[in-house]
Amino acid sequence: MTPPAPTELFGPQSAALGPPGVYLAPDVTAVPRPGVRMDVCAFVGVAPRGPAWEGVDDHALADPLLFEGRARSSAVPVEDWAEYEELFGGYDGPGLLPHAVAAFFAQGGRRAYVVRVVPRSPAPDLTSPEPPARAVLKFADRVRDDAGGRLRLQARNEGTWGNLLTATLRFRTTPLPVPELEGRMLVLAPGASVPVGTLLRLRSSDGADELRVVTGLTRRHARHGGGWERLAALDAPVTGPLERAEEVTGDLDVIDGDPARTRAERFTGLGLTAEHPRWLGAVLSADSRLVEPVGVPRAALPADARLAPAEAELAGHGSDRYHLIGAEDFFGADASDPQAPPAGLDALRDLPDCASVVVPDLYTPAERPATVDVSVPVTFAGAAFAPCVPPPGTRRPTPQPRTELPGLRLDPALRADRAEIVARQRRVVAFAEREGMVALLDVPPGLSAKGVLDWRAAFDSSCAAAYHGWLRVPDPVADRLVTVPPAPYAAGVIAAVERTRGLPFGPAQVVLTDVVDVAEGPGRRGGTEGQALRALHQAGINVCVLGRDGVRITAARTLARDPAWSQLTARRVVSHLERTLHQQLAWVVFEPNGALLRDRLRLAVENMLLDLFTAGAFAGGGPSDSFFVRVPAVGTPAGPASAEADLICEIGVAPSTPLEFLLVRLLRTDDGMLRTEGGP
Repeated sequence: MTPPAPTELFGPQSAALGPPGVYLAPDVTAVPRPGVRMDVCAFVGVAPRGPAWEGVDDHALADPLLFEGRARSSAVPVEDWAEYEELFGGYDGPGLLPHAVAAFFAQGGRRAYVVRVVPRSPAPDLTSPEPPARAVLKFADRVRDDAGGRLRLQARNEGTWGNLLTATLRFRTTPLPVPELEGRMLVLAPGASVPVGTLLRLRSSDGADELRVVTGLTRRHARHGGGWERLAALDAPVTGPLERAEEVTGDLDVIDGDPARTRAERFTGLGLTAEHPRWLGAVLSADSRLVEPVGVPRAALPADARLAPAEAELAGHGSDRYHLIGAEDFFGADASDPQAPPAGLDALRDLPDCASVVVPDLYTPAERPATVDVSVPVTFAGAAFAPCVPPPGTRRPTPQPRTELPGLRLDPALRADRAEIVARQRRVVAFAEREGMVALLDVPPGLSAKGVLDWRAAFDSSCAAAYHGWLRVPDPVADRLVTVPPAPYAAGVIAAVERTRGLPFGPAQVVLTDVVDVAEGPGRRGGTEGQALRALHQAGINVCVLGRDGVRITAARTLARDPAWSQLTARRVVSHLERTLHQQLAWVVFEPNGALLRDRLRLAVENMLLDLFTAGAFAGGGPSDSFFVRVPAVGTPAGPASAEADLICEIGVAPSTPLEFLLVRLLRTDDGMLRTEGGP
């Protein structure tokens, strides 16, 4: 019996395989994805923990007025919700950032950058060299630093989460061949090696143990026979002769006792002085997500040769400084200042693969969105009608206490506050335009259709898209529904569609995952505002609408007033092209300027555009109808720009327009029957 043909195995019907054997599989047609990624989104908001005031190698990125060598905000890539929860915590705290990131991954997103916003205002003690609001751990007297004091560690970043940290330092010994002793010099046995900064425990003939640090290494001609012998200099003399020599290293265990998600780190083989190649302080600064040394210690030495383990105790409490966060913390210093340290959005500068940005905590509505308890109350109700009496000892659920962000609180119903919201969102859009991203904006909640149109009138940019209709979703930590903004859900859909179908396909009309209802606007449950929905759509507002199978976003439009830039796919295709050209044509600047360079450049660009045409990114029946590339010859006038450039390449493209509507005709036949048919 012959095996079925490959088309039968792998075709649309996917027939079952035959008996065990080797079958020829056809080539699988993949979605063309030329160039750089466009499915990565950045989220900037408030979190209970996460990288902040991180050390940087480039001091131009640090804040010289507060903490030299540290940048306030960092863009951290995460690949899934579990990684976000590990780094930034769960749903604790007042911000919407965790809801936004969870929504992005739930819709199919695969990579996001997360920036934690913290206030620039330091602790009251301005003379402190360390960032504020961090928990501090101090070891017992069994461990001392280079100044003879107790070694201290601090939580990696600010927040009350650090108050649950514990740390234990244990010492490990490794036997070494017994060296010869010459005063403060050890003549190492052949094959023995100890790096500078190594702590040694040496036992003399009288049985006493002494701790010494290797301060230098040298060599000399061997006294017995040819070759060389190595010598190690010690920080102090040792009483000899020696009976035993051991290398001492440290093992550090750090545990974060978060009851929701315990985190633990273990570092082994640590050097106990700063000269050691695996110095404890350097390892923690580079690899630990939980702690780092306080200041710049040079040693972590055991108090005596018994090498008893040491446990750290909480010596300073961390705190959450939510009340100090203001709008400027999302934007950093003035963009005209090139020396400004990254803060908030500034941390996203020059990211090569980030295409969208969402700022869910840019402002906080004056009142938290209402919550609905969907749990079934427990009562003693029986078969007969009677008052529902709760069982003894049952307490009524109490409202969750509000944790405020007073510096971000604005009421969209107030004209002045609404103007401030628009001003902040316009700053986000301006940043997106500078960085070649698209800002996904949430229409402020509580506005009428006219109010939404008035809000929309303040924007004119193809680098911005607006989403109306805050969403009702299950609360991940309680048995109720909460209201969240829609832009993160749009970001996830955009990423998923781009990854699975390709860049040219619009992200609209996809059912949103884990969304129960729309809280407001013409798309809410039972909404009959057809005229309002039509007006918002024509204005370029993407509305969330509840249908029979779930909530969908009606369109994928930008806030550009120019019809040529009204489609989000057009903006993203052009941005993709710009990034790809910038990345793949860097070689041009190193080539001789001549006819050969122009021919090579034209062919390279045409090949890139042909890949996009094959993927369906351009309109037109053929390449000649979809794009053109012009590279003027040497000495040919090419407009005003020719005075500033030696080489000009003009590229024209016609991005395809997504199909937003499907027309269905409802026909009544002569026999009284109704039928439907698709129309053009």
